[in-house]
Amino acid sequence: MSADNDQEYFSDGLTEELLNVLAKVEELQVAGRTSSFQYKGQNLDLRKIGKALGVEHVLEGSIRKSGNQIRITAQLIKTEDGFHIWSETYDIKYSANDLFKIQDLISQKVLLELEIRLLPEKVAQMVKELTDNVEAYDDYLKATQLLANRKANEIEKAIELFGQAIEKDPDFAAAYAKRAIAYNLLNVFGNIDRDEMMSNMRRNIDRALILDGDLGWAYAALGEYHKNADNREEAEIALSKAHLLIPGDPEIMIWYSQAVDSWKFSEELIQRAYETDPFSALAIYFYAKILYDYDEFDEAFELMEKNLEYNPENSLALTLKAEFMRDQPFGKLDESFILAYQAYQIEPGNLTYKFNLAEISFDMGFFFLVDQMREEIKEIYPENFSLLELDFDYYLYTEQYDSMQVVLTQVVDYLDLDASDYSLFEPHMTLYLNAGKVEEAKNYIEKNYPDIPKLEFESDAYYVEDIAYSSVVYQKLGIDDIAAPLIDLSCELIIGDLEYEGDLKKEIVQDLMDYMDCAALKKDKELLLSILEEIHFERRSIANIYTFIDANPILDFVKEEREFRELRDRMETDIDGMRENAITWMKDNNYWQEEWVIFKPNY
Repeated sequence: MSADNDQEYFSDGLTEELLNVLAKVEELQVAGRTSSFQYKGQNLDLRKIGKALGVEHVLEGSIRKSGNQIRITAQLIKTEDGFHIWSETYDIKYSANDLFKIQDLISQKVLLELEIRLLPEKVAQMVKELTDNVEAYDDYLKATQLLANRKANEIEKAIELFGQAIEKDPDFAAAYAKRAIAYNLLNVFGNIDRDEMMSNMRRNIDRALILDGDLGWAYAALGEYHKNADNREEAEIALSKAHLLIPGDPEIMIWYSQAVDSWKFSEELIQRAYETDPFSALAIYFYAKILYDYDEFDEAFELMEKNLEYNPENSLALTLKAEFMRDQPFGKLDESFILAYQAYQIEPGNLTYKFNLAEISFDMGFFFLVDQMREEIKEIYPENFSLLELDFDYYLYTEQYDSMQVVLTQVVDYLDLDASDYSLFEPHMTLYLNAGKVEEAKNYIEKNYPDIPKLEFESDAYYVEDIAYSSVVYQKLGIDDIAAPLIDLSCELIIGDLEYEGDLKKEIVQDLMDYMDCAALKKDKELLLSILEEIHFERRSIANIYTFIDANPILDFVKEEREFRELRDRMETDIDGMRENAITWMKDNNYWQEEWVIFKPNY
């Protein structure tokens, strides 16, 4: 509230310090930084703020500086009725050299008051001073604020500022830890060589932990480092430690959720992160996807719109809507493509947005953009595993089966897998059956999975698709004494998982896709066509249509049938209309290049 707003960083720093202190108190649920700062400088009804953040109390305050005097006010308010539980004014002589003493004083007094009123049994936790260098701390605060926006140029500036902070205080452990995190974010949102990113992360993490072996952000950075190195177990250990040290931080909760083996615990962490920081684009993104995966579309879309309202130019918010528009219940590939393209334009160095644009470009037949994304990804991250998956799909769609085999060999080497690992079964069957190498498929099964043709396995030892693919191999070779029981087992497992006994209007789409496989294995053409009609035109689940129909060898028996080809033509006409809309948008915005050629599958 100073006349020249010259105390903004001091105000932000005090707010950060209070958030850090309060987040360490496990009994308190503290709204995250993004959501708290959403209301900075606004005079709003605290009841609405309390409802939006899901909190029972709001701690608000102000800072005013005049000469060398500074006045800090703080008050704790109950959001239900606006009742002031506690308020205090602190008049302090301001000196840059006393900055941290002031922060410590205010943080301790506020924490003590909150614990007395909210957690009377809790003993106050002491604040750990990050540094005793005022200028280094100022650089640290500015850098931390820049990281929150997730923009490549601002992340680069943050790395520079963390470096300046470290030059001013070589023992500033938190600056090393946050700089390691910044390098990780630059790999995601910007453009940095993977080896450079990894070495910079490791060097900064090691220094941070040498200086402070109990620094939560250092363990968070270590966890992300191990994720990048595909050391999942080590990542989980490090992020568990980070979560233990800073239990209330929503970003650490999300990072931790991506490292744990338990889906239930992962979802709990994401939900807790969202409840802690309901305005965070990252928290909204992950929580909305959980709701969507459970077919809770209304709630998921409400969060999607909320994300765009609060983060209108945030590429992650655009990407979330792009993912939703691409599939049920909309199936609007044109809108999805435009949103994905816009997200890519905002953050052209972001690997995630490159992959998303490539995936929707597959659906649209825009292979010129798939080629462009593949090349851009290879320049930034040539060893990325997702790039291998993208290449596999590309060669599948374009019927380059020898190249598919090369990619599969690279996958085995990359993951250091045994040839009999179950994760290799489906991609190999996809390759062999689409390439017409049925005898090779049989030899592959009998060499690496001999229990399948012998029917000597538990029903849950393989995915249903694996058993179905195996039955197709033996069916095509006319070995019915093996094919028939595999078909029966596949359908038994599929039908057993149906929630509504095959009611096409009630079953979820994924179950309908499995049910379609059963219909194909049993050569029930009428049922198969009815399921396809329901999936595409009623549920509007259109994403990856080329994969689950055109490149699905289980459907081979029906692909030459007139009724199937008529239905497939209607699907292609539907997609073609959306394709034209997307092309019109690109032309209107001068993105279209006349030499570009549309890819259409030879179905």
